[in-house]
Amino acid sequence: MFFTQLPNQMPPPSLLWITDPWSTLDIKKDTTLRLAHETKNLGIPSWWTSSDLVLSAKKKLLRVIPIEHAPNADFAVDLPPSNFSQIHFRVDPPVDDSYRKLITDMIDRGAEPERILNPPTLIASQSEKLPPAELLDLAPAHQRLNSSGDIELAFNKASDWRGFVSKPMNLAQSVGVKRWPQPASLTPFREIIEREAADLGYPLLIEEFLPGIADGEVRLWFSRGHLIGALRKHPLAGDFRVLIDSGSRIEAHTLSAAERSVADRIGASLIQQGIALAAIDLIEGKICDYNITSPGLLVQLEEAHGQNFAKTVVERLLTTDGAAPRP
Repeated sequence: MFFTQLPNQMPPPSLLWITDPWSTLDIKKDTTLRLAHETKNLGIPSWWTSSDLVLSAKKKLLRVIPIEHAPNADFAVDLPPSNFSQIHFRVDPPVDDSYRKLITDMIDRGAEPERILNPPTLIASQSEKLPPAELLDLAPAHQRLNSSGDIELAFNKASDWRGFVSKPMNLAQSVGVKRWPQPASLTPFREIIEREAADLGYPLLIEEFLPGIADGEVRLWFSRGHLIGALRKHPLAGDFRVLIDSGSRIEAHTLSAAERSVADRIGASLIQQGIALAAIDLIEGKICDYNITSPGLLVQLEEAHGQNFAKTVVERLLTTDGAAPRP
């Protein structure tokens, strides 16, 4: 067994992994399932459930299945949240009201917030389009628009850029992301913004377009602030977006000195925030996505490098200090 319990020690860890419904998962490529099975391989009890299954009909209990039997409902049992040392809530964004309510419902059933990874307060409040305040200098030039009063300010910034990208703040996985030329005047810019933001019914982010996307995005994979490995993801031919499900090419990547410096800062921030798992994307060394809800592509990272990164991730998850030597 991977863990041996000594007298007066806490019970051995038991991990619960919560995903979207099983039918929506890419079983062979799903990061959560890869981690859950690796956890089991290391002798650590590991359980699976989904967003549509987790709330048991019995009060104060969660409906779960041993990972080796998932998704077979014949093996489902109802257990109190206290049975799990870590609850990994890895339902895909967007983080909307129903998403937040499910977390709240689990806490109401006795799930301790400090056992839910990543921290539910961060998941509920922090957008994955932008890094936290201490890393904003590493983001592309940008402006968040919350109302029509922000449009002129955004135009003044965008008119100095080489073009811009609009990103709906309430969507995920590149949905609704569009590229635009450098704006020449306020009126057509205002028309674009109001149309893309549905008359500003939801927040919109605009960022300076980075030509370096032609060489791809770099994905940095972290466990407890420790850099696990890196990938380079290439945009689709004729598109500026990286769309993995549509066939974007992926390859192993070795960080440059500049990228390593950025990774060190990100890792320190993740530790400070208490974020256990994260996948951060860079273009031209700038943070373009800050994935902390259900960071993915771990299987692709392993395939590209030919290494068992899941074992490293799990071992880091079961530490508490976050400190680790460089790989």
